[in-house]
Amino acid sequence: MRLDQCYGGVDNETVVFAHKNGGRSGMGQKYLDEDGKDVGFYACHYCHSTYDGQIPHSYYKIKFLMEMAEFAIRETDKKLKKKGLKT
Repeated sequence: MRLDQCYGGVDNETVVFAHKNGGRSGMGQKYLDEDGKDVGFYACHYCHSTYDGQIPHSYYKIKFLMEMAEFAIRETDKKLKKKGLKT
């Protein structure tokens, strides 16, 4: 996602697959595509927590976070396809 304080740790050891939230409803409600597959993106702990609303920000609005998530999903899909992990 690459927000302002993004830090994946040495060798990206804290990077996880963050699921797209269903309707930006927060943690626990995951978004699935039309085939029932997970939709998400690579994110460090900070970006994941900010996206899920655990770390509030005065300048990150929901619309901005949703747009950043869509960009991150496209970038993650490219990486997964390149590795042969997604068709």
